[in-house]
Amino acid sequence: MLIDLKSIDEDGEHYDFDELSEEVEGAFSDLIGKTPFKISLDIHPLGNTFQVKGHLTSEYQEMCSQCGYDISVPLKSSINEIVVIEKERPRNTQVSQSQQNLMDAGPSVTYVNEPVLNLTEFLHEMMAAGFQLYPRCQDEELCQSRQFKTPIIQKETEEKKGHPGFASLKDFKVTKH
Repeated sequence: MLIDLKSIDEDGEHYDFDELSEEVEGAFSDLIGKTPFKISLDIHPLGNTFQVKGHLTSEYQEMCSQCGYDISVPLKSSINEIVVIEKERPRNTQVSQSQQNLMDAGPSVTYVNEPVLNLTEFLHEMMAAGFQLYPRCQDEELCQSRQFKTPIIQKETEEKKGHPGFASLKDFKVTKH
């Protein structure tokens, strides 16, 4: 979905999307599959730049970084971005950006070459940026119990059950040269 930024008036534009919206249909399937999502977004002109503010909520499937089991991770992300329309710079030009504290809620900056914003691509990147680096189970007790589920010593006659994360390695053989 392409938006002509120059056509946005002083009052700005408001957009709401969910999994049934035709404009973004299937755009996030590589990130969240068929999980429901809600996106609310406001775009306001600020002189020759544009402020994009909003939030998105959904969930995605990931592996817990502590116990290794598949979990649903909630995705709640705020969008606070300044879009600057700027012609492409020569390759030998250096751009100095101020240092940002990642914990600050201040806006980030996105540069575009034309006054057209591909909103679907922009929202895809904002959703991906909201993913946790090390997702963990919501229930700490369950996570702890999953880690120590199998006993350390097993009898040979007993069927060995391992961690599901290592199932792909069961036929892996290492040979010395």
